Amino acid sequence: MEEGMNRLPLVAATVFLAVGCGNSDDSDNKAECQVEAIDLPGCDRSTLAAVQPEGIWNTNIAFEDGYIGPSTLRFAPGDPLLIGLPMTTKQITEDTFFLASDVTGSDGGAVRYAFAGCKASGPGEVLGVVRVCVNGTTTRQGTFTARRVVRREGEAEADRVELLSEIALPGGRPTGVVVAGGYAYVTAREEGLVVYDVKDPAHPTLASKQKFGTEVFTTALVSGSTLFVGTYDKGLRLCDLTVDPAVPNCTKQFLSEAATPTRVDALAKDGNLLYVASPAPRSDVIILDVTQPLAPVLVVRYAVEGTSATAGEFPYALTVLENRLYVSNWSYGVSVTDVTNVATTKAPKLLGRYAGFSTSALAVGKQGTAPAVYAGSDAWGSSVLTLDATNPEAIVQRDELALRKEASLGGLALSGTTLYMANYQDGLRAYDVSTLGTLKPSGYFNTWSDTDTRRGLTYFEGLQGVHVADGLVYGWDTTRGLLIFRHTP
Repeated sequence: MEEGMNRLPLVAATVFLAVGCGNSDDSDNKAECQVEAIDLPGCDRSTLAAVQPEGIWNTNIAFEDGYIGPSTLRFAPGDPLLIGLPMTTKQITEDTFFLASDVTGSDGGAVRYAFAGCKASGPGEVLGVVRVCVNGTTTRQGTFTARRVVRREGEAEADRVELLSEIALPGGRPTGVVVAGGYAYVTAREEGLVVYDVKDPAHPTLASKQKFGTEVFTTALVSGSTLFVGTYDKGLRLCDLTVDPAVPNCTKQFLSEAATPTRVDALAKDGNLLYVASPAPRSDVIILDVTQPLAPVLVVRYAVEGTSATAGEFPYALTVLENRLYVSNWSYGVSVTDVTNVATTKAPKLLGRYAGFSTSALAVGKQGTAPAVYAGSDAWGSSVLTLDATNPEAIVQRDELALRKEASLGGLALSGTTLYMANYQDGLRAYDVSTLGTLKPSGYFNTWSDTDTRRGLTYFEGLQGVHVADGLVYGWDTTRGLLIFRHTP
């Protein structure tokens, strides 16, 4: 299962929605967001002398109003950026770390975003205060932690993973890929669907490209001669591969009613049932009968018992194994639901959940007789949990793999006893999971380069998702496009 572009860079998105665009250089309107006006009590500003303001840094912001979210800042390559906006002020000395972005709000007001360093733990980590001012008056403030994104210490480019090919998309950014019949079907946000002939995986060739108005493609699944494509707010595209799998016929739609725009983040198929993770508009799992795949029939819309959309407990990822539906519900955690005979009973029943850990990535398989669940999220400071769901009423955590805070988790894919992880800035990671409760490293490929001028726009950059097919690993990277790997444990 892959997460694609599901969760936007929230801080930057909020910025753009709130202020619009344009620059403001009126110094009279910056008063409380000037470096001199920001109190830094209890700080050790002498440590800021160690900071090396280079490259791309990821940052976690915690506002006093309770909002917490990751973003990014970029010194280089390219023009300097602060949370995705032009960096208009940069003051870095032996005792000062101060960055600001000045923009014009949608109402014409002068808006400034300011970051002031409090202390540094070394050349690549700064803690400090963040403040937002409108016409010189503070409207929001909090703290931030920023870390430079560099390769893990001691690692080469690759270990036991070979990059067979890399191909940039003709437009857009990839959000998912599925492979069937020698073709890779790539969803590419607003650029639609891109199809590659991958019969020779070392030399992929472009087979076709289709764009569908303003639709934003998020994910896809192939079953037989049908390609199901999820969108951000137009439900499903149903594509017939019968005549020409290289050029899918995608004229049919489902769940696309304008009055209730349906968002699709993930798809899973079990028998004749298609399960659709839909965070909006109802925050539920839509179960469809696809006995006739180009004419789905709604079975039931299922909101996992106990979840609350107002609390941000959205279904982001799902899979089905042995009549059990597993869902990553963000802050509600992983849930396990009985879907035995759901096509006739239309009554899914929650069996249990593992709470207390935000999840947006999910992979499920059997390790011996135990259902093994691997879950994690793209939050700052995430981990990958190994869960034993033999007894869904009392799920047991067997292992926890902490990720680097500055390199988030994009997606997971389980193939046999190997777990593949799309680790954004830390690239592709492979783990031997033959022993339940032990994630043993079995290879990696570092896809990140901080000299890529296309990097540094958001926290969610790098290898975003993985898909395993025909013994190969297909990954999609936010700037590099489609990557095809061979893993030799």
